[in-house]
Formats: sequence, structure tokens, C-alpha cells
Amino acid sequence: MTIELHGLTDRQYKLADMIWNCSSQEDVERFMQALPRDYQQDARTVHTLMIAAVMDQHMEITEDVKELIRSISSS
Repeated sequence: MTIELHGLTDRQYKLADMIWNCSSQEDVERFMQALPRDYQQDARTVHTLMIAAVMDQHMEITEDVKELIRSISSS
């Protein structure tokens, strides 16, 4: 699987690569905790964006789901 993130800083792209290479969520957490404090927020933001990108790839919105969203939005 591949994901694409756009608009990141060089540091954020490097953090994304390092996070992607972790083999488990526990490894990701250990990696982020070991970072200098000013890098930790960037790492958490990038991690959240990575999760969102993966979810976007796996979300299939059918017409009935769109209709449900519209009906909820117009309430």
C-alpha cells in the first residue's frame, strides 16, 4: 500500500518515512516519544494525516450513504 501526503515540510516528509517504516503501532509510539519535544507535535500531526489518508483509500461512499449524509446535514 502506498499513500500520498502533500504540502508537508521537509522535516514532516522525513518523519512520515520514519513512521511508515515502523512495524507496529507500539513502534510508532516509541519512535515519537524518543523524538525531541519540538519534533513530537509534527510527528503526531503526520501520523494522524497518514491514518486519514489510509482511511480515505478504504472508504467507499455509495449513493445510499451519500443520501444518508445529506439527510443528516439538512436536519
